Amino acid sequence: MDYKALTCTLIDYIEQSIKGKPNYHVMEQVIGYSYRHLRDIFQQTTKISLSRYILTRKIANAAFELRHSSKSITDIAFDYDFTNPEVFTRAFRRNTGLTPSNFKRSSYLCGRRIICPGVYAPVIHGLDNPLLTLHNFKEVNEMAEMVKTTDSCILYGVPRMGASGGADGLAQSTPFPMCLLSVLNYMGQNISYAEIMACSGAAFRQRWDSNGWNVAAVDIRLTYEEHLKPFEFAFKGAGRSFKISENPDKPKSVTKGDAIALIKAELDCGRPVIALGVVGPPEACIVTGYRNNGETLLGWSIFQDFWGGCEIDESGYFIKDNWWEETEAIMSIGEDIGSRIPDKKVLENGLMLMTTEEMRTYGGSDLFYGGQASYKAWAAALEEETFPGKMADGTGAGDIGEAEQMLMGCQGDAEQMLWEGRGYAAVYMKMLAEAHPSAAKELSECANLLRAASDCVPGIWAAKEDSANMQDKQVRANIAALIQKAAQYEQEACKFLKQAIDKM
Repeated sequence: MDYKALTCTLIDYIEQSIKGKPNYHVMEQVIGYSYRHLRDIFQQTTKISLSRYILTRKIANAAFELRHSSKSITDIAFDYDFTNPEVFTRAFRRNTGLTPSNFKRSSYLCGRRIICPGVYAPVIHGLDNPLLTLHNFKEVNEMAEMVKTTDSCILYGVPRMGASGGADGLAQSTPFPMCLLSVLNYMGQNISYAEIMACSGAAFRQRWDSNGWNVAAVDIRLTYEEHLKPFEFAFKGAGRSFKISENPDKPKSVTKGDAIALIKAELDCGRPVIALGVVGPPEACIVTGYRNNGETLLGWSIFQDFWGGCEIDESGYFIKDNWWEETEAIMSIGEDIGSRIPDKKVLENGLMLMTTEEMRTYGGSDLFYGGQASYKAWAAALEEETFPGKMADGTGAGDIGEAEQMLMGCQGDAEQMLWEGRGYAAVYMKMLAEAHPSAAKELSECANLLRAASDCVPGIWAAKEDSANMQDKQVRANIAALIQKAAQYEQEACKFLKQAIDKM
């Protein structure tokens, strides 16, 4: 009998319950076999005893926390059911060759990789211990490693965007921060989605086209006047060097051959890249592999399951031929972690974005409202007598059908910028309040107000559910009132943010 599927289920259960003392009775109930039988199956399939495996997974998870959290070694030891720090230190040394304190000071990186089909978990990069990654489990070994031939290279185990979940009841739905989070996690760096949202500026933006409803307003490249700034600030916020190559037909500056060379060079070294486009609209995706010398790309995209033109690999990755025509940029990420943007600079950028009311983008060709002006224009568009109103391209003006569908997309995008953006801005402010005691009070007040602005969006959703569509003028008036309320919260938040900056 092939017990690989059962072993994967057991590995998943162990990873989900790795803290504390193993409960073998619950394990039996979850898996459906006696502990004795499970122990024998695991030994037979992996050539490792179950108890030994559980111990090594505790060490791998503890190592991740040593590297990426501020917890003490003692607290981590007790979290993972070691009776005292000395027992933990001995077990840690046996598995890694280092004491916990020496590991914290070492150059080893910890990230999450696939340790079993469908199971992403902490591993120590560069540490040659087969027990920590189940090298003896042939199917896992094949999935966890780079697979390279003369004309292809695929990195298996890159987490799908959004796999880490949200925070404080918030979703992760902005493609570029989602992609960067997954790639950095794969490369061993622990950074939060809130930090990436804040450093890129996406946490503080609110954009509205001065010409009317425009689905492009949510594009992260409209955050600053210079369209590459969100990416540059995000990479610098993570302390990473980077390179951005753009497609000249979009129109930009690099050939397809140059782009393929960059993709191959990075993937051959074990580093995924981020692209704009490839599958669907020019939003960020992760490129995790290539075939046919780069003519075919594999990776993750939030559009891959419902956008035509691509197949799905057995790993879950999309498979895309003829990708160059739909790609606007390729971004590589450096291996080393250096200095990061100062917190004060991130807050100064955020304050600027929330208080600048007009922004010329892409060389000054388009005018978008920001800050209070964006909220005012958004509310005014909803309160127009003629609905769905004027689209930025001049269509609409009362036509029901395709224009209304586009308008509803614009409405959803504006809600996303407010709900997710200010929500994660609040999370970021709370993080900084702990790191900057001198400005903790102001940062906490700012966080509360930004979260109040974000919390206006669920009210908008409820208002929309009261009517079959938004043709009801009163429904739109109620939504406009909530938008104006969010604007007031943000305006007050900016006052506290400025005070916090002055104290930092």
